[in-house]
Amino acid sequence: MNFLSRLAAALLCLFTASPPAQAEELPLPSSLPLLDYEAQLYPFIANRLFHDAKWTRDKRWRDTGPFVLDANYGVHPAVRIYYSPAVLQWLKDNRQGDIPDGAMVVKEMASPPAARYVEYREMLDYIYPDDPEKVEAEMIAYLKDTGSLNWTVMVKDSALSHGGWFFASVGQQGTIDNFDAPFTPPTGSAGDGTCMRCHASAAEELIYSSLNNVAGFGGEPLIFRVDESWRDLPAVQRPADGLTEAELISDVFHDQTVMAAAAAKPPASPTDVNPAFAATFPPTGGIDVSRADLQTLPSQWLDHVPARPNDTQHFLTSDNCVGCHGGLGGPPSGTTMFLQTGPKYGEGYNISEYGEWRWSPMGLAGRDPIFFAQLESEFALLEELGASDLSSNLGTTCLSCHGAMGQRQLQIDAHADPDAKLDPNNFKPSYTLLHAPLTKAEEDKQRQDGVFAYHQYGNLAREGISCAVCHHIQPPERAEGQPDYNTLDTYLMNGTTGVFRLSDADKLIGPYDDVRQKPMQNAMGITPEGDDYIKDSQLCGACHTINLPNVDADKTEPLEGYTAADQEVFNQAGRNGAAFLNAEYGVTFPEGLTDFQHSVEQATYIEWVNSIYNEEGTAQSCQDCHMKSSFQSTDGAINIPQITTQIASIQDSNYPDVDNLLPVEDVTVPFRDTYKRHNFVGLNVFMVEMLRQFSAEMGMGLIDPMTYADNGAQLSVDTMALQAAHETADITLNLEEGYGGLVAQVAVANKTGHRLPSGVGFRRSFLEVKVTDTGGDTLWCSGCTNGAGVIVDGNGKPLVTEFLDVVPLGGTEALYQPHHRVITNQTQVQIYEELTQNAKKEFTTSFVQRDYHPKDNRLTPLGTLNPGTEAFKAKFGDSDVTAAFMKATRPEGRAANDPNFIPGSDGVEYRIVLPQDTDLKSVTVSATLYSQSIPPYYLKQRFETAPTGPATQRLYYLASRLETKGTLIEDWKLKTVSASAVLP
Repeated sequence: MNFLSRLAAALLCLFTASPPAQAEELPLPSSLPLLDYEAQLYPFIANRLFHDAKWTRDKRWRDTGPFVLDANYGVHPAVRIYYSPAVLQWLKDNRQGDIPDGAMVVKEMASPPAARYVEYREMLDYIYPDDPEKVEAEMIAYLKDTGSLNWTVMVKDSALSHGGWFFASVGQQGTIDNFDAPFTPPTGSAGDGTCMRCHASAAEELIYSSLNNVAGFGGEPLIFRVDESWRDLPAVQRPADGLTEAELISDVFHDQTVMAAAAAKPPASPTDVNPAFAATFPPTGGIDVSRADLQTLPSQWLDHVPARPNDTQHFLTSDNCVGCHGGLGGPPSGTTMFLQTGPKYGEGYNISEYGEWRWSPMGLAGRDPIFFAQLESEFALLEELGASDLSSNLGTTCLSCHGAMGQRQLQIDAHADPDAKLDPNNFKPSYTLLHAPLTKAEEDKQRQDGVFAYHQYGNLAREGISCAVCHHIQPPERAEGQPDYNTLDTYLMNGTTGVFRLSDADKLIGPYDDVRQKPMQNAMGITPEGDDYIKDSQLCGACHTINLPNVDADKTEPLEGYTAADQEVFNQAGRNGAAFLNAEYGVTFPEGLTDFQHSVEQATYIEWVNSIYNEEGTAQSCQDCHMKSSFQSTDGAINIPQITTQIASIQDSNYPDVDNLLPVEDVTVPFRDTYKRHNFVGLNVFMVEMLRQFSAEMGMGLIDPMTYADNGAQLSVDTMALQAAHETADITLNLEEGYGGLVAQVAVANKTGHRLPSGVGFRRSFLEVKVTDTGGDTLWCSGCTNGAGVIVDGNGKPLVTEFLDVVPLGGTEALYQPHHRVITNQTQVQIYEELTQNAKKEFTTSFVQRDYHPKDNRLTPLGTLNPGTEAFKAKFGDSDVTAAFMKATRPEGRAANDPNFIPGSDGVEYRIVLPQDTDLKSVTVSATLYSQSIPPYYLKQRFETAPTGPATQRLYYLASRLETKGTLIEDWKLKTVSASAVLP
């Protein structure tokens, strides 16, 4: 149902002759889809039928914190709470037992402080002493007009979530949610994480209500400091001589209008096609679709899966975490996990766990348009091969990382409840398009299509590598009957390719032992515990060492470069993973892939293992580099060597007093001077820019729900920029005369703890070595590109090697750029890359047809050792398992025999001949290392392999319109480091 249809349904509920539901007629939130329930609840609230039903309310309007110098420091605005009879009875019973389903707390809220409403009420009582109805009507009119009256609501429903409450924020118009762009958090939600931030610290039932506040009972509400700054007084009678903090801070924490206003101003998605891109990749074969026909993704706020009511499940969406681990952007709410750079709330950098993860490639993995286009190509290639029956096996395997929470939770649930008839062996990519139905019509459609049971797994999968993935992973174990493996081999044979063990569903691991457990237990039924494994690089290796089958290879012969013993190691590791998943969850999907010859498709973790960064004295873990403890802004204005902050923001002793708070020692979050950011970035600026520039199409909100900062995507890109410039590589250039021209010695050093580039094999880095005259004109260039990132020759024409599809006359294989020791002309380019071929020796970017490896000259890290050498044996011993896997970390092709290509660096000599009349001392030679995470040949293969696939069409739409001018990826390449020189 589109937005207009949903709006029409809401208006019918609000304004037709049918009266709003009475209190006793309201359904439970679990009985209806979200928007249908909001259409019942919101009119009841906005029309104040709870008042007509004579629910008991607070003695008077009251504040929830101090009000000083025109600024509210309360956790809410001024409030007056109404209690349904069941809640009142529970309070009268001394807050004992469970609040029954259907009970409700309605918090009327108005602009603080409460004093203005108390005084106005007293005035009305004086004017109309015998007309209480008149007093009430006038009071409500004043509240709506002057106080911006609105409501937050809690509805008890034990079927909803572990916490058992539905939270809602209702405005005077009773407007129900819509999940169209621009995307904002829902106003109604089961187990809402932003509300749980405070409510989880309550002693019982997630509410703080006390009879001290309630009319007709003894005691007095808590009183907070309120100065006279709210009054219309001359400056000399106002506090601090009229000075105000109102321009510095405002009551934004519970103000939906602030979020809505911020989100209403995102830039429009680009619509103009890049001419250079269209010329390189013509819109043919059905690849180019209109915006109306584009496959878009649901709002990120539909990725909502709370903890289940009884025993919580393993995987929950990040909106359960955002309230506590999303940071606070400044006064009046506080400044936690946030670097405030300006006076406004949210002006600065959100370095909270949620804030940086959200826009990292891990946080975007379940929405990655490149991944889903790749998967579509894999299915098409399998069909060409006559092996389309393997598509479900492969797709489910790939989504065990990219859609980790949904894929894994589905197999857990199917195993636990066979009667549910869930199919865990075919996690379809289309599930990522599903979401919990918002209306009965949407639910009926899902039931008709047979996908209703899977929408929650789509919600989870879209979250990618979310909080509950890493914080559940446990070390791999050696299964019964396996050899007596050492620790590394146990991992290699049992813990790669997304096959990770899990902690118990009601446990989450973290780096600290002294954590406050009660709030998370109250909110989600989960106990956080310290576990050093969260700091171990091996945890990252679960998804960063990938061992996959080669479905077109000869099953009787080992793959090129491996012995039969090596091959058996890889194959057995694949079988071990399948056996574990079958034994643990009863799934069989990997078994269809175990008949093929396996090889390591991605080796980032074991590249790190085979480096000095995994050695005593020089050790740096994955977390050391990709979870920084420091912060530096790109302009250098901020430089913090070690961040100190709380790692969660909850209702604690730093907040205004509340009744019925848990013991202070259970809610006091300590400051940590070992704080680790969750930035998780490499160099994939392309993907982040796609989701930022096309946020409406990709379902991403640009505004953070806790801090209201709108620069989350930019912070991710900035972090990549700093990493590219300072932590990726070094380059040196020495220049002299020779060979009738110039000789440039270019050396590139790898500063990372793995190959450069690493990860998926289609990424590449290349050297642009350019000679320019005094006017800046290019005289000679190896590695120059056009506007689509295609490497061109001296005449601006694409190199014949660029797309790996030109077979020379009389040849049998397509041309490519080999590894170079010496470059003598502009058609030769040093490209650091892995190139693979299928069984027909055609170049491919398929992950499961990688039979031949004519080239792998990606820069190895310092300390890389060759299996079979004495140095290797001294470090790793005589294990055949380790030796086989580590062969995937060595160079292949010409680089293997280049004396200048050594662990950590490479040197290339450029012999540059210029026109005879050139004054060699007047020219400048520059050398720049560029990175392309999705190079042109990769895109061409996607667009030609499955041009009518909706995910491929989506990638074409985004890539062809992506605005690169003025960004880090101008001309479709990312600059890392550069050097220049002139002759002395």
